[in-house]
Amino acid sequence: MRRMRLGEGAVGYTLADPPTDATGRPLAPRGTVIDEELQRRLRAAGVHIVFVDDAAFQDLQYSSLVSPPTLRLAAAVYREARERLQSRPNEPLPYVPFLHLAQAVIQDSFDTPLDMAAVLHPQNQAQRDEIHALNRASLAVRLAHAMRLPRYANDLAAGGLACDLGMMLVPSEIRWRQGDLSSADMEALHAHIGSGLRLVEGREGWTAVTRAAIAQHHERMDGSGYPNALRGEDIHPTARILAVCDVFSAMLLPRPDREVLSPEEALAEVDGAAGSLFDYDTVVAFHHMVPPFPVGTEVELSTGERAVVLRVPGSLKARPLVRVFMDRDGNRLSEFAELDLSQRDMQATTILRVIA
Repeated sequence: MRRMRLGEGAVGYTLADPPTDATGRPLAPRGTVIDEELQRRLRAAGVHIVFVDDAAFQDLQYSSLVSPPTLRLAAAVYREARERLQSRPNEPLPYVPFLHLAQAVIQDSFDTPLDMAAVLHPQNQAQRDEIHALNRASLAVRLAHAMRLPRYANDLAAGGLACDLGMMLVPSEIRWRQGDLSSADMEALHAHIGSGLRLVEGREGWTAVTRAAIAQHHERMDGSGYPNALRGEDIHPTARILAVCDVFSAMLLPRPDREVLSPEEALAEVDGAAGSLFDYDTVVAFHHMVPPFPVGTEVELSTGERAVVLRVPGSLKARPLVRVFMDRDGNRLSEFAELDLSQRDMQATTILRVIA
């Protein structure tokens, strides 16, 4: 099985995993050959990534930051939250469902090494909120351990899952509007912080640290954030961690107003803001933790060949083990060479760009 971005390159491949619509209904059965019409329908449903059958990668094992049971639990928790907010928008949400989900995220962070995992991608627009929350919470828990701050793991899991709950109360036409937003639109977006805090106030279980993470995850080290323009040490460590994980995750997910970035591109954006927007030490730890080319990433090598990442080394994360399947002229190979780019004799070969 191989992960592919929809486009001309996907035409002719067979679906290995059925993509779904906003209700979870399969849009096409396993075994369907991708053609232009199917691609049009999938894109209209918000699908950007598909899994296809490919003889060169039958042995490739994909892992995500969270397990399938955790993903199913998240779908139920966020569906219930949305339904409650539709009828009782000013009533705090119960803590217990989020507690169970936070515990599942923490357990997954122990069960799956980040070198073998990749962020989740929504199969449709309706999944985006919960997928973003799961990615953010999982990365934050892992980053807390990498920074030797495990005491914050529970608060970061809960805060990562809940910090954008207030966004569910922002009108969709503002959240997903393309082009420049008016000052009123920006005010409505920024109000999600206060709305989110109201949704966790007065419910036993939401700790003061969790609430601080929710309140401050859009604050920035140079004082340019919101809602209170806090600076430096005035921002709680959990909020500094969530800020990095939130922005990184958001850049990997589709929006109508911009292109999806690859992990490598998103890491570069985060790195560039170290010490200004984001806490410097947090960014350094994040950079050393996250692989720029996760397992399953299709890349172009400096030789002109195409390859897919099979394994990420523990130290040289930017130089993974890859399997070459296409030559420099674009011809599919009949035999597939594996190159370990972390080895000394492979230093002249680099990854030029991410294909999907």
